[in-house]
Amino acid sequence: MVRHGRLSKGCQVCRKRKIKCDQAQPHCTPCLKAGWKCPQYNDSIDRMFLHHTPKDLDRYSKTSKTAIQDPKTGGTSDDLHFSPTVTVPRSIIQPIECRAIDFFVLTHAFQEQGLIRGHYEYLSAFKNDVMADKRVLASLNAVALAAYAYKFQHLGLLKKARRYYVSSLRHINAAISSRQEAAQDSTLISILFLNTFEALTCETQDSLYHREAHLRGITTIVELRGVSLFKSRRGLQLFRHVFLCISVSCLMHSVRMPTGLAKLRHEAAASMDVDDPAWKLSNIMVTLASFRADIKDHALCDPSSIIESAKEIDCDLCSLTEHIPSQWHFETMDIDEVSDLVMETQYHIYPDAWVAAVWNNIRTCRLLLHHEMKTQLEAVLNRTPHTFSLSDAFQHQHSVTTIQQLISDICASVPQYCGHLSLLTGNSSPTQQATFNHHSLSGIPTIAGIYLLFWPLLNAGQMTDSDTQRNWIINRSRYIGKMTGIQQAFVLGDIVETGVDPFH
Repeated sequence: MVRHGRLSKGCQVCRKRKIKCDQAQPHCTPCLKAGWKCPQYNDSIDRMFLHHTPKDLDRYSKTSKTAIQDPKTGGTSDDLHFSPTVTVPRSIIQPIECRAIDFFVLTHAFQEQGLIRGHYEYLSAFKNDVMADKRVLASLNAVALAAYAYKFQHLGLLKKARRYYVSSLRHINAAISSRQEAAQDSTLISILFLNTFEALTCETQDSLYHREAHLRGITTIVELRGVSLFKSRRGLQLFRHVFLCISVSCLMHSVRMPTGLAKLRHEAAASMDVDDPAWKLSNIMVTLASFRADIKDHALCDPSSIIESAKEIDCDLCSLTEHIPSQWHFETMDIDEVSDLVMETQYHIYPDAWVAAVWNNIRTCRLLLHHEMKTQLEAVLNRTPHTFSLSDAFQHQHSVTTIQQLISDICASVPQYCGHLSLLTGNSSPTQQATFNHHSLSGIPTIAGIYLLFWPLLNAGQMTDSDTQRNWIINRSRYIGKMTGIQQAFVLGDIVETGVDPFH
């Protein structure tokens, strides 16, 4: 043990820079001016004595100096370094769960921006008693660790995420045994987290059914809550999140919207902006789900009746697009050179990912309708060709052309979802195309917006007759999976590639 003489009372950075430290509180003036974080002045006792052993001397002789990065130049200075003996107290080291949750909220959740859209934008509105609930904590840790693990390839964290997942299931199952506990916000949010967990960890087509099980549970809980859910803005945001998930699920499986949920939507209209295009579309989606369920259940069998019903719903969708507000319009851009980032030669620029999602959901609904009309007309032509009229031929051609245009439009939205607009307009370098920018003026991080793309892109890939389009959608899906870590994107690509529809 060696005794030092008189020690400088200045901060560590000023000592290393060999300049006078004024010891101001809470930060000395030299550090403040230089842009460095002042390490303060409480290491005098630690510096008074140094304990040397043969092992220490050997270690110090092999340890290189750690340079301090200059915040102004981005470079380093050889004469500025922190001593390798400085250690960070374990009490201030952030647990991996905290880092993962910060990452998840920043990149996988919508931020509050005024318009009610759902998709976790309500998280900041809930008080600590909700967010600290054991159900919410377990499910949030599960989904956050999974998102962090896949994005940054820390796959060892997946075991920890799955343990939290199992724990959250145990807490949720205990909660739903009580009507009062089941109806709480904590239970509803927890199941939504698990639904996203399934998307993140979805590695096979069989995994898709786990999401459906969570959605059925959510439906029951929302119906238990009833109109009390609409007493607050956060409750309306929760309902909007749930309703969109259930709507898409019903359309994918050709089943009707649960009666209780449909009635609640009618009640929610009193608290919502009914002129919102997304809200208007949700009503048409309910009608379309019933239409598809009638066909599946053979309640609607006659081809002529099916085609007429499909035309009526398609007319409503066309009317919606014709009266969409000007601030929701998109711009079509042409490219001069062929690029893998763009399907064919055009791409779209939308005000934000939410607007793009509404347009794509309209297109997907129309795809389902025109595919059904095309299928029915081809069946008539094969069974009773003598009844196939000239108007049937025109309708068939119109549906074929419409399907192709709708698929092209969905593909044209993909560059914006992937954050490639700056690259396509020449405002960034090629190395930036894989960054998936986390920030957006609309409050929708790029990764969070990707969840809105899956359903339209899946239908586009399944319905296209073009191998070029199909292969592009498969490649883009896998690229999205690689860049975001959302494993469902890989499964989507596999479904399109195999041509097997797991939902029928």
